[in-house]
Amino acid sequence: MTGLLRADSDTTSASDPLGVPRNLLRDAVFERMLRSILCGEYRRGQRLRLDALADDMRVSRTPVREALVPLEALRLVIVQRYVGVVIAPWTIGQMVERTRIAQSMLVDPPTSCARSDEPFDPAVLRDCLSEAGAFVELAVWVLRRSGAPVSADWLRSQQPVLDVFHTDDIARANGIDIAADWTKRMQVLKAARTAALADDVDLCAVRLIELSELLIALPERFRSAERLRTVETA
Repeated sequence: MTGLLRADSDTTSASDPLGVPRNLLRDAVFERMLRSILCGEYRRGQRLRLDALADDMRVSRTPVREALVPLEALRLVIVQRYVGVVIAPWTIGQMVERTRIAQSMLVDPPTSCARSDEPFDPAVLRDCLSEAGAFVELAVWVLRRSGAPVSADWLRSQQPVLDVFHTDDIARANGIDIAADWTKRMQVLKAARTAALADDVDLCAVRLIELSELLIALPERFRSAERLRTVETA
């Protein structure tokens, strides 16, 4: 198991004794734990001690504690005093719910502010691992342009989990064939990107709603296939 650079002590300084900025350690621990939770390496309901997590990742406790904050906000862990960290009983349905909420925001943006004139920056898509991550980035832009910055901020907070969950290995670990309709999803995503670059907010929203339907359908297709196999073998 690949380890991160280890901090020799629990420090509150801006960087680790080896010169590694603490925020980089925090981000690395967050990404490692996120993938471990979503692929099932950490089982739902499993209890983990902070010291054990730090030792496993070869870091101090500080970046682990910091990484647990967004993980708890995403409802993937529960931090209990005197107990440690408990992996939350998350479900595939909760991942779908996140996408459904984003879809509802795009259908009827809860506008509360003046519309912004912020142009779309395609550079934000470069680091996306999946079309779901790109969907979030484009949807955030649409919501900001529509005058819904609070909704946009919430959706951005969901980007890491949706992006990673829809990568090939994580989806496969959850029994989902991410290759199903992949070409169609990419075509719709490219159409949404083109609309954003043309500053056509309404058309971009339409394409993103179409993409959200395809993302929502992925787990259901898996469940339907499982039901069919059960009937055939009964």
